[in-house]
Amino acid sequence: MSTDPWVVLGVLALAIVVVLLVGGMVRRGRATSLRPLPAESRDGYLTEWDQIEIRFIESPEDAVREADALVMAVMRERGHSLRARDLPKDVRSARDVAASKKVDRTEAMRRAMLHYRAAMEDVVGAEAHSRDRVARREMG
Repeated sequence: MSTDPWVVLGVLALAIVVVLLVGGMVRRGRATSLRPLPAESRDGYLTEWDQIEIRFIESPEDAVREADALVMAVMRERGHSLRARDLPKDVRSARDVAASKKVDRTEAMRRAMLHYRAAMEDVVGAEAHSRDRVARREMG
């Protein structure tokens, strides 16, 4: 019994589409299934963020490195995969801007911190910018 090659190709194409759709659903489900932070962890991370922003004034590059490490620590605690392709857009943007040679170094660090702030707000699950911060006024 011979099978029509077009039927085989059609079944194969359908199987590929199903695999891709299921893979996409699993990936999206993983992103929404992050563990919430305990209040104590959240407060600790926000306090550490405050300190990083204050240090930005004296040492922008160190503060940017610390901001990256802190955001990654929060994501790790929440169960994020930490694969480069799965990182939040703001983290990828912060890293790109910080590594950029096209803009003034201080401006690059300022922009990177703004991206890290947005990422921090997302991963902590609270608006980190709602707290009164001296460093924020300094950063502009």
